Amino acid sequence: MSIQTIIELLQRNDDLAPDDMLMIVHTASAFLKHDRFQRHFIEHDLTFTVLDVIYRLSPASETQASQPDFRSIGQDPDEEILSSLLKAATEILTDISAIGTFAQKYTIDSALVDSLNQWLVSQQQQKQICSCLMLGNLAQSDPVCREMVNRLGLHDRLLDILEDQRHPQASYAALGFLRNLALPAENKPTIGTQRTVEIIARFWSHDVNQQIQHASVALIRQLLNNCIGNVRWLLESLSPDPESPAHEKTYMSLLLLLFGRTDDAATKFETGRTVATICRCISTSAQGLPPESTEAIWHRLYGLHHDIATPLAMMVSQSRFPVLRSEGWFALALMARSKEGSAAVSEVFQQLEAFGVLVSTITGQSPTSERPATGNTMSSESNGSDRSPEQAQKMKDKDRENALVLVNELLRHT
Repeated sequence: MSIQTIIELLQRNDDLAPDDMLMIVHTASAFLKHDRFQRHFIEHDLTFTVLDVIYRLSPASETQASQPDFRSIGQDPDEEILSSLLKAATEILTDISAIGTFAQKYTIDSALVDSLNQWLVSQQQQKQICSCLMLGNLAQSDPVCREMVNRLGLHDRLLDILEDQRHPQASYAALGFLRNLALPAENKPTIGTQRTVEIIARFWSHDVNQQIQHASVALIRQLLNNCIGNVRWLLESLSPDPESPAHEKTYMSLLLLLFGRTDDAATKFETGRTVATICRCISTSAQGLPPESTEAIWHRLYGLHHDIATPLAMMVSQSRFPVLRSEGWFALALMARSKEGSAAVSEVFQQLEAFGVLVSTITGQSPTSERPATGNTMSSESNGSDRSPEQAQKMKDKDRENALVLVNELLRHT
């Protein structure tokens, strides 16, 4: 039996019970683990057949999600079978769209991309999820990402999904897709508007899924990377009214509150990396900005966020992820160059644990208080676990160098 025969069985909806359809989808998924069947699937446009399954079985609207209309398949299956069927079909399309030949066949001008674009504005959650995952897989090059933003305006549709916030799975898929679109430097100012920051910051103010909070912080970090305009948005006041208590709070304040509230290590580390990204961005942008503008940004960062260095202190106080630790030391050294930044850094190093880490980094002796990170928070590519002993020693030497710079700057501003 060929993969085409299996997929085409799904079109015989009048003769199939829902559990039979689920079995067919699972069988197709097993076949598609092999290159030969993947190529056949793509070459013969079987993508549209599986899309049709999702189209026909998705509830007509989210209000009908609890009592969906299954007359199109002639059965009354329970919701568990429907949910499994829709997820299995989506997984097939997600996996197949991640293959390089898929992107070669379905370009940004293809009928498939046009259909998925329309699904982004659908009221059906599963269509939105499927569209975000597939289009996100197609958004793997800068030219495609630029076209998706500048010509198709897909980022606006993703923001509409995120603004809704009723469906966590759709939000998570939209955050991942938007992060891909934010990779090209040209897209960052277009995506990073006040509306974007406001919508994303809502995920920090409420107790939502930890994966979504982590993804939202990761997106913000991507938007801030080498984009001083987006840094300014993050430092904007929550209220324009000078008499309002919220006037002294910023979106960065909300992120730091999330850092203190969450027990998810991945989100904490991502917050620290976001602070480090801000420091690098301001320092790099200083070469193209008037000195008074740069000083104003630094002043706003330190003046309104007394605990801005705390996430960085966490990064350097753990031993599991050397890359993160080095990133933290570099950012702390950048902070300490100014009087205000030095004060912020000095505050966190007055804590015994952080001070012990500073001493150990300079002397090379491991502190008894150094804590390992917990949880599966980073990939091996990011945590530095695959580095040779020589590379690891170079990182330690660099950390020591940044720690010495930090101490010298602290003494200079004492």
